[in-house]
Amino acid sequence: MSTEVAVELDRQAERDLRRLHPNDRRLVLRAISETLTCQPLPANADDKVLKGRAPWRRLRVGELRILWRDVDDRSRRIARILHRRDLERAVRTLAG
Repeated sequence: MSTEVAVELDRQAERDLRRLHPNDRRLVLRAISETLTCQPLPANADDKVLKGRAPWRRLRVGELRILWRDVDDRSRRIARILHRRDLERAVRTLAG
C-alpha cells in the first residue's frame, strides 16, 4: 500500500524549475507528482543514493536530475533540479 508524502522545494529548486523549458518543466512536475509523492517509491523509479552524500538521492528524469532527500516519513525535500552535466558540481554544494 502506498501513502502520500509531502514534497517541499528549496528556493534554489524553485528557481531551477522556473528556468526549465516548459516541456522539461512538465516532465519534472509529473515525475515529482507520480514518484516522489509516493511512499515507498514506485519500483520503476530511476533513483539512487548519491555516493558519499547520503541521505541525498537523485531521481533521473531524462537528461535532468532531481536532488532530494527524505525529511521524515511524511515529507521530502528537493534541493536542486538540473541537467546531468551539472550534477557533480551541484552535489558538492549540498548540505546535510
